[in-house]
Amino acid sequence: QEETKNNDHDENEAVIAKKVLYFFIVTLSQQVGNMVLRACIKLLVIVFLVSNRRCYGFSPTKLASNMHKSVINTLKKRLPEAMIDEMMETKPSLQSFLKPRKVSASVVTAAILSASVLAAPVQLKFGYDNTYSTRPTMIEVTTSKALAAMTENQQEVSDVWFAVSAQFFDPTYNGLGEEGWRQKRNEAVEAVSEYGPDDKEEVAKVIQTMLASLGDPYTRFLPREKYESLAAIARGGSNGGIGVQLLLEPRQNNVVVMGTVDGGPAKSAGIRRGDVVVEIDGESMDGASAEVVAAKCKGEIGSKMNILVRHPDRKSTDLYSLTRSLVKVNPVEVSSFDSSSTNQKIGLIQISSFSQETAGQMIESLRMVKSTGADAIVIDLRGNVGGYMPAGVDAAKLFLPARAHIIAEVNRAGSFTGYDADGIGSDTSTPLFVLVDNRTASAAEIFTAALQDNRRAMVVGTTKTFGKGRIQNVQSLQDGSAVAVTRAKYLTPSGRDLHGIGITPNKEPKSCGVEDSAATCLVDIV
Repeated sequence: QEETKNNDHDENEAVIAKKVLYFFIVTLSQQVGNMVLRACIKLLVIVFLVSNRRCYGFSPTKLASNMHKSVINTLKKRLPEAMIDEMMETKPSLQSFLKPRKVSASVVTAAILSASVLAAPVQLKFGYDNTYSTRPTMIEVTTSKALAAMTENQQEVSDVWFAVSAQFFDPTYNGLGEEGWRQKRNEAVEAVSEYGPDDKEEVAKVIQTMLASLGDPYTRFLPREKYESLAAIARGGSNGGIGVQLLLEPRQNNVVVMGTVDGGPAKSAGIRRGDVVVEIDGESMDGASAEVVAAKCKGEIGSKMNILVRHPDRKSTDLYSLTRSLVKVNPVEVSSFDSSSTNQKIGLIQISSFSQETAGQMIESLRMVKSTGADAIVIDLRGNVGGYMPAGVDAAKLFLPARAHIIAEVNRAGSFTGYDADGIGSDTSTPLFVLVDNRTASAAEIFTAALQDNRRAMVVGTTKTFGKGRIQNVQSLQDGSAVAVTRAKYLTPSGRDLHGIGITPNKEPKSCGVEDSAATCLVDIV
């Protein structure tokens, strides 16, 4: 904010505030960041050069007062006291220099500028005629030497590191701390220094090694070709597939087939549950996410694809040549059966996956079940690997009273975003059973945990559920690649973190194999 007429401000306060503003630019502009911001930085420099007016931020206000503490901490972390004194060309003590009233006039402006200049690839140097000059008499703009020497591969490593640093849900970076995580970046930058433009596979391995230090298998690098496949599916246009359900197995870091669709190309060819996807059309799926592998399996109806899988019962691999077809999957199916022990009519709703249409389909399914006079309802989630997270929340709302907690999303700052039931159209009285297995994951676990914690349903199964309680965000990078970052975790209504643990069923059936019917699994239970 430029002040031209009001001269009531203290001159020394204005001078020091302005120098703090410049100091932020000098200190923070040496970080790596968005190349587009160069033009903005140059424009700011020109404004400072041509201006003979005194530069003020906001007058000391509650806002500035609240912000000055973080400014002080930032300055202390970035440079020692001696260097700060040297840059200010005076020898005041750090505490007196950083008094709130002295800093407050430029805190807001400096904060805004630092957000823009934080990683700008330029270096600014200021010179003054005397200690109390109101503006610099000399300013030099140069490209940061570190960045000028960066190769394209090193820049890619740095871009990935910054994208992850800004979003990763664990502020300790798996116990590495900020310095340890920064060291991982430096090691990766050094490791790719000798690689050329044709060494993309080696660069991708280095980046994935850097990300592996975070201890989160869902945070991973997506090279350009894999990200393009994922983006193409998201845009639509390809309706063919092979009929497989896929999930990333974090312990082995492989994408595993969790189920196949009856009549689909995969099941007809002999691909079965537990198979590990090794290659698709000769391209290694090592390090790929389940979403990327699924995208590779999709394509035009009638198109050919080759998929190499490793069966769980032997170490050898089999190559299958498949023709993509229109795979019809009804994610919500309704039926009924009679209890063998009580002769009661049981309504059965099978959900194979959660999508944007699931909640609406569940409403219609409930109407059908109730119309048959069902005495109890069974929700079969065996083999359901999840899908669209909000659908799991919306489905749970149908069985819970108003204001019942469903799930809480927790980000890196520890902030909670709660999802609660609204009580509209819900069935809170019909006896409810949820059937699960070790393939039940993600959105399906959100649904199950919400009903279990609220004591609305009995969970039945022979094993714990899969245990995926994290949410990812995919961010594209400048070179066309992308990085998937785990940005938050889920907590159940009782505060449980299911990740890597899963849900323990309330009741274990006598027999409940993969191919067994729900009626068989629930003998003597319903």
